[in-house]
Amino acid sequence: MEFQEYLQQKHLLNKRERKMKEISIDQYVNRHENMRRDGIYNEESQIDARLEQKVQERYKDWKTYIKTINHYLSSRNY
Repeated sequence: MEFQEYLQQKHLLNKRERKMKEISIDQYVNRHENMRRDGIYNEESQIDARLEQKVQERYKDWKTYIKTINHYLSSRNY
């Protein structure tokens, strides 16, 4: 399942999740693409201390980017 498709359907896959607005989905997809383009996220299979450090050094609102990676990793399971 593609990342964007996962974000659109995650509330159906997990009943504890809320449906996301399209603008939020676009923001998550853009964050993910930017991290890949900038070499911050390189398809790691988990968030380790080094990845978290790279995100913290690059982004002021780094927790949002960590959340983006978490969603992306979850999407790879579907």
